[in-house]
Amino acid sequence: MSDKPSIQHVIFDLGGVVVDWNPDAIVRVVFNDPELQDRVKQTIFQHPDWLEMDRGTLMEAEAIPEFARRAGIARELVVELLRTADRMLLPKPDTLDLIRELHGKNLSLYCLSNIPSDRFAYLKRRYDFWDVFEGAVISGDLGMVKPDKEIYEYLFRTYELEPSACVFLDDAPINIEGARAVGMHGIVFTDAASCRSALMDLF
Repeated sequence: MSDKPSIQHVIFDLGGVVVDWNPDAIVRVVFNDPELQDRVKQTIFQHPDWLEMDRGTLMEAEAIPEFARRAGIARELVVELLRTADRMLLPKPDTLDLIRELHGKNLSLYCLSNIPSDRFAYLKRRYDFWDVFEGAVISGDLGMVKPDKEIYEYLFRTYELEPSACVFLDDAPINIEGARAVGMHGIVFTDAASCRSALMDLF
């Protein structure tokens, strides 16, 4: 008798897993000076306000002047940075292959992402692979973010999932720790090949 868990549901983070998310690359597109690149990354992408945008408690229009002030740049450059960030949310082909493979195994697939509602709506308009997912939990819609337990519990409650039957894939170790704390299996995503191998060990 196998002692492996009975995995029925695979939950995907979006940025860094399904689509590219690389703040270093984003700031390099907009700014040439290395010192300015570092300052922009620290005062915008790494600032707590970024997570509040994900949470939906800080709107982009409110954040832009604050980002500009902290980074010491014009508001127009902040807008350019944010739109560049949108455009660079490109699908990761190897992950899409993995998603199709898992979908073909009759596993149920879901998204669980820290992302503003508007950015997620942009991704839904831009790409056509969403039909393989049975549901999505988006932080900006809910006012809650990973790794807080409430957002994982919302996933379980909304889609009637047993935590022990779920495996969560996220590129941030802290979010995987949060998932494991509420009873899910978790894999820190680095690339699709190693993720596939780790998943096969669970199935």
